[in-house]
Amino acid sequence: MMLPLRQNMRELQLPSNGITLLEGPGYFGKDIRVVAQHWTTAFLSQGHTIHWIDGSNRFDPTRFFSSLQSRNCNIEDGLRRLYIGRGFTLHQLHALIMRVRHEVVLTKASMVVIDGIMAMFLDEQIKRFEARSILRHCLAMLQDVAIQCPVIVLDGQATSNIHRQLKQTMRPYLNHQLRATWEDKKHRKLKFSSTNGHVILDLNSKQTHEGIRQLQAFTSIDPIE
Repeated sequence: MMLPLRQNMRELQLPSNGITLLEGPGYFGKDIRVVAQHWTTAFLSQGHTIHWIDGSNRFDPTRFFSSLQSRNCNIEDGLRRLYIGRGFTLHQLHALIMRVRHEVVLTKASMVVIDGIMAMFLDEQIKRFEARSILRHCLAMLQDVAIQCPVIVLDGQATSNIHRQLKQTMRPYLNHQLRATWEDKKHRKLKFSSTNGHVILDLNSKQTHEGIRQLQAFTSIDPIE
């Protein structure tokens, strides 16, 4: 199974397993999160389970409402299959990632999302050696999870030297990377680039019927039996 963004842009396809870095503008990738949200609602609308670990204290369930409704999925029923974990400290985030390795076996999850993974690692009270050590352990755990289902990790552009160093620590564990930049920040248009071209995602249109339809096509997944 593949999770295509656009059939003719293989560089932008997400594999059915492995760890994918979803990287974009905003606070630790905040503005690219809409892509992960629509993959999530696509799975939920098919009756599948998703684990979403919030590493930046920004999860808002109402952001899933319009997408679930547009897929004729009962909101309450869909969200019941969305397992949320919130890490308010680095050690809590670490514990959640360790635990999800066992939870996906029980829930038979179709995807795991780690939202804003770097936010807690940049706490000034955390020593750099400790941060790198915990990050490696988290990613090793996520590699185990990624054998069972895709793991999507959200982050933004590096904000400091330690952030850049931690991103380098992360890269050997990644199987794929999808990166977006602003095509037009004022009009909220994100540009996803590949060697074959690019795709523009208009964030302002996502609440309209046509905007939702286009976003669903952009973030479609193959039907799962």
